[in-house]
Amino acid sequence: MKITLAALLFLSCLGAARAEKFDVETRDFASKNKEFRLTVGYSGRGGGGRARLDLFTAAGKKISRFETDPAPFTVTISDDGHRLFLFFGSWGQQVTVYSLGVYDASGTKLAGHQVEMQGPAGEDFSGDNSVYALGADKGSAWAILVLNAETGKLFWRKNFKERLTGLKLSGSGKKLLAVFMPGRDKRRAVVFDKSGKELWSTEIATDNNLSPKVFDGDGSGFELWEDKMVYDDKDGFWHDKLLKKRAYRFTSEGVEEVSAKEAKEEKN
Repeated sequence: MKITLAALLFLSCLGAARAEKFDVETRDFASKNKEFRLTVGYSGRGGGGRARLDLFTAAGKKISRFETDPAPFTVTISDDGHRLFLFFGSWGQQVTVYSLGVYDASGTKLAGHQVEMQGPAGEDFSGDNSVYALGADKGSAWAILVLNAETGKLFWRKNFKERLTGLKLSGSGKKLLAVFMPGRDKRRAVVFDKSGKELWSTEIATDNNLSPKVFDGDGSGFELWEDKMVYDDKDGFWHDKLLKKRAYRFTSEGVEEVSAKEAKEEKN
Protein backbone atom coordinates (compact mmCIF):
# COMPACT_ATOMS: atom_id res chain seq x y z
CA MET A 1 0.00 0.00 0.00
CA LYS A 2 1.39 3.37 -1.02
CA ILE A 3 1.34 6.29 1.40
CA THR A 4 1.86 9.75 -0.05
CA LEU A 5 4.28 12.30 1.41
CA ALA A 6 1.37 14.55 2.38
CA ALA A 7 -0.26 11.69 4.28
CA LEU A 8 3.00 10.94 6.10
CA LEU A 9 3.36 14.58 7.09
CA PHE A 10 -0.24 14.66 8.31
CA LEU A 11 0.22 11.51 10.40
CA SER A 12 3.48 12.89 11.79
CA CYS A 13 1.84 16.17 12.84
CA LEU A 14 -1.13 14.31 14.31
CA GLY A 15 1.17 12.12 16.38
CA ALA A 16 3.10 15.15 17.61
CA ALA A 17 -0.12 16.91 18.62
CA ARG A 18 -1.31 13.84 20.53
CA ALA A 19 2.05 13.56 22.28
CA GLU A 20 2.05 17.20 23.45
CA LYS A 21 1.83 17.50 27.22
CA PHE A 22 0.80 20.51 29.24
CA ASP A 23 2.51 19.61 32.51
CA VAL A 24 5.73 21.64 32.37
CA GLU A 25 4.09 24.24 34.58
CA THR A 26 0.58 24.91 35.91
CA ARG A 27 -0.95 28.18 37.07
CA ASP A 28 -4.36 28.98 38.56
CA PHE A 29 -6.33 32.21 38.14
CA ALA A 30 -9.63 33.30 39.68
CA SER A 31 -12.20 36.01 39.08
CA LYS A 32 -12.22 38.83 41.62
CA ASN A 33 -15.42 37.51 43.23
CA LYS A 34 -13.92 33.97 43.36
CA GLU A 35 -16.90 32.54 41.43
CA PHE A 36 -14.77 31.26 38.53
CA ARG A 37 -11.39 29.54 38.35
CA LEU A 38 -9.07 28.95 35.42
CA THR A 39 -6.26 26.37 35.35
CA VAL A 40 -3.55 26.87 32.73
CA GLY A 41 -1.17 24.04 31.84
CA TYR A 42 1.97 24.96 29.90
CA SER A 43 3.91 22.82 27.40
CA GLY A 44 6.97 25.09 27.65
CA ARG A 45 8.59 27.67 29.89
CA GLY A 46 8.92 31.44 29.76
CA GLY A 47 6.26 31.98 27.12
CA GLY A 48 7.44 29.19 24.83
CA GLY A 49 5.09 26.44 23.67
CA ARG A 50 1.34 26.19 23.90
CA ALA A 51 -1.15 26.22 26.77
CA ARG A 52 -4.27 24.30 27.72
CA LEU A 53 -6.91 26.23 29.66
CA ASP A 54 -9.69 24.71 31.80
CA LEU A 55 -12.43 27.02 33.09
CA PHE A 56 -14.45 25.96 36.17
CA THR A 57 -17.12 27.36 38.44
CA ALA A 58 -16.29 27.80 42.12
CA ALA A 59 -18.17 24.54 42.76
CA GLY A 60 -15.81 22.69 40.42
CA LYS A 61 -18.09 22.31 37.38
CA LYS A 62 -16.08 22.46 34.16
CA ILE A 63 -17.30 25.10 31.73
CA SER A 64 -14.78 24.65 28.92
CA ARG A 65 -11.35 23.44 27.79
CA PHE A 66 -9.34 25.05 24.99
CA GLU A 67 -5.76 25.62 23.88
CA THR A 68 -3.82 28.72 22.86
CA ASP A 69 -0.63 29.30 20.92
CA PRO A 70 1.24 31.17 22.31
CA ALA A 71 0.73 30.58 26.03
CA PRO A 72 -0.63 33.38 28.25
CA PHE A 73 1.50 34.83 31.04
CA THR A 74 -1.55 35.84 33.06
CA VAL A 75 -5.34 35.85 32.73
CA THR A 76 -8.07 38.16 34.05
CA ILE A 77 -11.60 36.72 34.39
CA SER A 78 -14.78 38.80 34.52
CA ASP A 79 -16.99 38.30 37.58
CA ASP A 80 -19.75 36.76 35.44
CA GLY A 81 -17.28 34.30 33.88
CA HIS A 82 -18.23 35.34 30.34
CA ARG A 83 -14.94 36.99 29.36
CA LEU A 84 -11.29 36.02 29.69
CA PHE A 85 -8.51 38.53 29.05
CA LEU A 86 -5.28 36.70 28.18
CA PHE A 87 -1.93 38.49 28.31
CA PHE A 88 0.75 37.01 26.02
CA GLY A 89 4.49 37.65 26.17
CA SER A 90 7.72 36.23 27.47
CA TRP A 91 8.98 35.89 31.02
CA GLY A 92 12.04 34.88 32.94
CA GLN A 93 14.19 37.39 34.79
CA GLN A 94 12.02 40.08 33.19
CA VAL A 95 8.39 40.03 32.06
CA THR A 96 7.37 41.55 28.73
CA VAL A 97 3.73 41.44 27.64
CA TYR A 98 3.16 42.27 23.98
CA SER A 99 -0.48 41.42 23.28
CA LEU A 100 -3.90 41.06 24.88
CA GLY A 101 -6.46 38.54 23.65
CA VAL A 102 -10.16 38.70 24.54
CA TYR A 103 -11.92 35.31 24.69
CA ASP A 104 -15.40 34.15 25.60
CA ALA A 105 -16.02 31.37 28.12
CA SER A 106 -15.94 28.68 25.43
CA GLY A 107 -12.45 29.69 24.31
CA THR A 108 -13.44 31.56 21.16
CA LYS A 109 -11.14 34.52 20.48
CA LEU A 110 -13.11 37.72 20.02
CA ALA A 111 -10.36 40.31 19.57
CA GLY A 112 -6.65 40.97 19.99
CA HIS A 113 -4.69 44.12 20.85
CA GLN A 114 -1.02 45.09 21.10
CA VAL A 115 -0.25 46.37 24.59
CA GLU A 116 3.57 46.42 24.98
CA MET A 117 3.87 46.50 28.74
CA GLN A 118 6.14 45.31 31.53
CA GLY A 119 3.23 45.00 33.93
CA PRO A 120 -0.23 46.30 34.84
CA ALA A 121 -0.81 49.73 36.36
CA GLY A 122 -4.34 48.88 37.43
CA GLU A 123 -7.29 47.11 35.82
CA ASP A 124 -11.02 47.07 36.45
CA PHE A 125 -14.40 45.88 35.18
CA SER A 126 -17.52 47.99 35.29
CA GLY A 127 -20.13 46.78 37.76
CA ASP A 128 -22.16 45.17 34.97
CA ASN A 129 -19.04 43.58 33.40
CA SER A 130 -19.73 45.36 30.09
CA VAL A 131 -16.53 47.44 30.08
CA TYR A 132 -12.92 46.55 30.92
CA ALA A 133 -10.15 49.07 31.64
CA LEU A 134 -6.43 48.34 31.69
CA GLY A 135 -3.54 50.48 32.85
CA ALA A 136 -0.30 49.46 31.12
CA ASP A 137 3.14 50.16 32.61
CA LYS A 138 5.59 50.49 29.72
CA GLY A 139 8.56 51.18 31.98
CA SER A 140 9.11 54.86 31.12
CA ALA A 141 5.54 55.62 29.95
CA TRP A 142 2.01 54.51 30.74
CA ALA A 143 -1.19 53.86 28.79
CA ILE A 144 -4.89 53.33 29.41
CA LEU A 145 -7.00 50.99 27.27
CA VAL A 146 -10.79 50.84 27.66
CA LEU A 147 -12.55 47.92 25.91
CA ASN A 148 -16.06 46.79 25.18
CA ALA A 149 -16.02 43.51 27.13
CA GLU A 150 -18.81 41.98 25.04
CA THR A 151 -17.03 42.34 21.69
CA GLY A 152 -13.44 42.89 22.80
CA LYS A 153 -13.24 46.02 20.65
CA LEU A 154 -11.41 49.12 21.83
CA PHE A 155 -13.41 52.13 23.01
CA TRP A 156 -10.28 54.27 23.43
CA ARG A 157 -6.56 54.20 24.17
CA LYS A 158 -4.27 56.98 25.42
CA ASN A 159 -0.59 57.25 26.31
CA PHE A 160 0.70 59.25 29.29
CA LYS A 161 4.08 60.43 30.58
CA GLU A 162 2.83 60.59 34.18
CA ARG A 163 3.00 57.43 36.29
CA LEU A 164 -0.42 55.77 36.44
CA THR A 165 -1.23 54.31 39.87
CA GLY A 166 -4.86 53.16 39.70
CA LEU A 167 -8.14 52.86 37.78
CA LYS A 168 -11.84 52.59 38.65
CA LEU A 169 -14.82 52.32 36.27
CA SER A 170 -18.31 53.52 37.12
CA GLY A 171 -20.94 50.79 37.44
CA SER A 172 -22.16 51.21 33.86
CA GLY A 173 -18.67 51.80 32.51
CA LYS A 174 -19.55 55.22 31.05
CA LYS A 175 -16.89 56.97 33.14
CA LEU A 176 -13.37 56.08 34.24
CA LEU A 177 -11.52 57.47 37.26
CA ALA A 178 -7.71 57.35 37.06
CA VAL A 179 -4.99 58.49 39.46
CA PHE A 180 -1.55 59.64 38.29
CA MET A 181 1.64 60.60 40.14
CA PRO A 182 3.10 63.66 38.35
CA GLY A 183 5.63 64.23 41.14
CA ARG A 184 6.88 62.74 44.39
CA ASP A 185 4.54 64.89 46.51
CA LYS A 186 1.68 65.16 44.04
CA ARG A 187 -1.25 63.04 42.89
CA ARG A 188 -3.59 63.89 40.01
CA ALA A 189 -7.09 62.42 39.72
CA VAL A 190 -8.86 62.48 36.35
CA VAL A 191 -12.32 61.40 35.18
CA PHE A 192 -12.72 60.38 31.51
CA ASP A 193 -15.93 59.73 29.58
CA LYS A 194 -16.56 56.67 27.38
CA SER A 195 -14.76 58.25 24.43
CA GLY A 196 -11.65 59.16 26.45
CA LYS A 197 -12.50 62.85 26.81
CA GLU A 198 -11.30 64.39 30.08
CA LEU A 199 -14.32 65.53 32.14
CA TRP A 200 -12.60 66.61 35.35
CA SER A 201 -9.16 66.80 36.92
CA THR A 202 -7.71 67.85 40.26
CA GLU A 203 -4.26 67.80 41.81
CA ILE A 204 -3.76 66.81 45.45
CA ALA A 205 -0.57 67.64 47.34
CA THR A 206 0.44 64.45 49.19
CA ASP A 207 3.20 61.86 49.23
CA ASN A 208 0.77 59.20 50.51
CA ASN A 209 -1.02 56.63 48.39
CA LEU A 210 -4.17 57.84 46.65
CA SER A 211 -6.49 55.15 45.28
CA PRO A 212 -9.71 55.33 43.21
CA LYS A 213 -11.86 53.10 45.41
CA VAL A 214 -15.55 53.86 44.75
CA PHE A 215 -17.46 54.94 41.62
CA ASP A 216 -21.27 54.93 41.80
CA GLY A 217 -23.24 52.76 39.43
CA ASP A 218 -24.83 55.75 37.69
CA GLY A 219 -21.52 57.62 37.58
CA SER A 220 -22.82 60.48 39.75
CA GLY A 221 -20.17 60.26 42.47
CA PHE A 222 -16.83 58.71 43.37
CA GLU A 223 -14.29 58.43 46.19
CA LEU A 224 -10.51 58.71 46.46
CA TRP A 225 -8.93 57.06 49.50
CA GLU A 226 -5.67 58.39 50.92
CA ASP A 227 -3.57 55.96 52.93
CA LYS A 228 -0.01 55.17 53.95
CA MET A 229 1.99 52.23 55.24
CA VAL A 230 2.52 52.24 59.03
CA TYR A 231 4.82 49.90 60.96
CA ASP A 232 3.26 48.15 63.97
CA ASP A 233 5.75 47.31 66.72
CA LYS A 234 3.30 44.84 68.23
CA ASP A 235 3.25 42.38 65.33
CA GLY A 236 6.34 43.51 63.42
CA PHE A 237 4.46 44.13 60.16
CA TRP A 238 3.68 47.10 57.93
CA HIS A 239 -0.04 47.87 57.61
CA ASP A 240 -2.10 50.02 55.26
CA LYS A 241 -3.61 52.86 57.31
CA LEU A 242 -6.53 54.84 55.90
CA LEU A 243 -6.03 58.57 56.43
CA LYS A 244 -8.92 60.16 54.55
CA LYS A 245 -11.80 59.41 52.21
CA ARG A 246 -12.31 62.15 49.64
CA ALA A 247 -15.84 62.06 48.18
CA TYR A 248 -16.96 63.90 45.02
CA ARG A 249 -20.18 64.27 43.07
CA PHE A 250 -21.11 65.56 39.64
CA THR A 251 -23.37 68.61 39.50
CA SER A 252 -24.80 70.73 36.69
CA GLU A 253 -21.81 73.05 37.17
CA GLY A 254 -19.13 70.36 37.25
CA VAL A 255 -17.66 68.33 40.13
CA GLU A 256 -17.67 69.30 43.80
CA GLU A 257 -16.09 67.71 46.85
CA VAL A 258 -18.49 66.66 49.60
CA SER A 259 -17.92 65.42 53.12
CA ALA A 260 -17.87 61.70 53.79
CA LYS A 261 -20.99 62.17 55.93
CA GLU A 262 -22.89 63.87 53.08
CA ALA A 263 -21.83 61.16 50.65
CA LYS A 264 -23.03 58.44 53.01
CA GLU A 265 -26.38 60.18 53.57
CA GLU A 266 -26.92 60.54 49.81
CA LYS A 267 -26.32 56.82 49.28
CA ASN A 268 -28.76 55.94 52.05
